Amino acid sequence: MTKELPKHKDKLGRDLEIGDCVVYPQDNSLAIGLIKKFNPIMIKVSAIGRRREQNKYPQDLLKVDGPEVSVYLLTKSKNN
Repeated sequence: MTKELPKHKDKLGRDLEIGDCVVYPQDNSLAIGLIKKFNPIMIKVSAIGRRREQNKYPQDLLKVDGPEVSVYLLTKSKNN
């Protein structure tokens, strides 16, 4: 029997999925990361360009997508 993943929504009420790109507050700034895992209350997020993972509340995340995010991800992966 498999566990059912909890449903989480971002600050604007949009459904979040594993692998989504999100922005979130970190050290008086904004960080961009990818959703790695759902926990019952929090979400594990990995910052782009860093190996550090953090747990964040869903209401502290904002899902982002579009061409700007694609270009950012491509330039970050090229520099690493």
